[in-house]
Amino acid sequence: MNRRWRAVFLFIIAAGFVCGFAGLWLPGQSALLEAPRSGRFQLQRLHVFLFNLVAGGTILMWFTEGKRVVSWRAMVYLVLALLFSLVTFLNHYTLAIVLAVTLAVIVELVRINRFSFVPTEIFQSEVPVAHKFHHAAVLCLSLGLLICAGVMINRRFLHLCPSLDLLLDDFFLGFSFPLSLISFAVMFALSDEKNSGPLRWIGEASFWVVTVGVIVFFVCIIMESFIGELASSFVLLADVIVIFSLFQTNRRHLEQTEFLVSGMWFLVASGITGVAITLFRAGQFREASGLGLLLQEHAYLSLYGWNLSGLTVVVRHDQFPLRMHAVEIILLHWVAIAFLAPLGTVYPVFAALALPTFVIVLTLMLLGRGHAHVASRTRNRPIVASPVWRLAEDRRR
Repeated sequence: MNRRWRAVFLFIIAAGFVCGFAGLWLPGQSALLEAPRSGRFQLQRLHVFLFNLVAGGTILMWFTEGKRVVSWRAMVYLVLALLFSLVTFLNHYTLAIVLAVTLAVIVELVRINRFSFVPTEIFQSEVPVAHKFHHAAVLCLSLGLLICAGVMINRRFLHLCPSLDLLLDDFFLGFSFPLSLISFAVMFALSDEKNSGPLRWIGEASFWVVTVGVIVFFVCIIMESFIGELASSFVLLADVIVIFSLFQTNRRHLEQTEFLVSGMWFLVASGITGVAITLFRAGQFREASGLGLLLQEHAYLSLYGWNLSGLTVVVRHDQFPLRMHAVEIILLHWVAIAFLAPLGTVYPVFAALALPTFVIVLTLMLLGRGHAHVASRTRNRPIVASPVWRLAEDRRR
């Protein structure tokens, strides 16, 4: 991806980040994951959609198509995703339904062209785990859009399931999940994945625990099942730790894996806060004063911590090694996301510090050149054993 497009995504992600602090500046606004069930305009929807659906979804389309430039399909997706975010922000649900279905069709066209119409390969044991994660990421994006459209149709016209407490604000999880899956795909592609033996089957099992576990967790949230949420949280956290251990054991020691290791620590911390949130919401802890801040911590660790780390490697996968000061960037990333940003949703002084710090981190991640003259001579050869990286080889032919 060229520098101009990376600058476009930097602007979109930064704009979404700014929207997360709308509750401090504008009347009638609230923070992410604490959206009121009424109210005309809520900027936290843009906080969710601009990063996950717009920037993340377009990057996923570009990466899946495997072209050097952003294709016309990805461009159309980007424009329509921006329109969808705007009309849902304005509560124009009829147009939002049309846009959501159209976006799902575009995603499916890309998925079918890259993989297959029926995702049978996900169930085939001989298919590499990285390939399965990649296919599942694209499939979950289209399914998330269709489910979102179905929710709006039900609430706007049909009213068939009034008991289900599912609104657009709940699609934080649904639209961030594809980005998590593509990050896992990159991790397994950068591992010395074994074709047989215990490690191969551990990776296979981890894939199914993640994909099925998140779906079960989402259903438990909708049904307000405390036991189900708690059990799902513990299972997902355990599986994340297993995947992290597997990655640490088999990863190739490259610059990009440093960002993924940091991302996995973000994900582990997000899993721990997720379990804590479930416990806090139980019984007498439901109104605990620290719950709101804990929700913010969980959201930022997952969204701008783990997902951003994975997307950085995806966007710049054919440019490594960048020869940047990765450790310093990662430390600044942690300061901005784990500390400044969550506190910034409550205290303006931390928001004032979080915004420039995050923009600096984002600029270094997406636009930082590093020592380009060194990188051009010593660039790591993309890993083409996995289908996830085959596109990099195709570009050179």
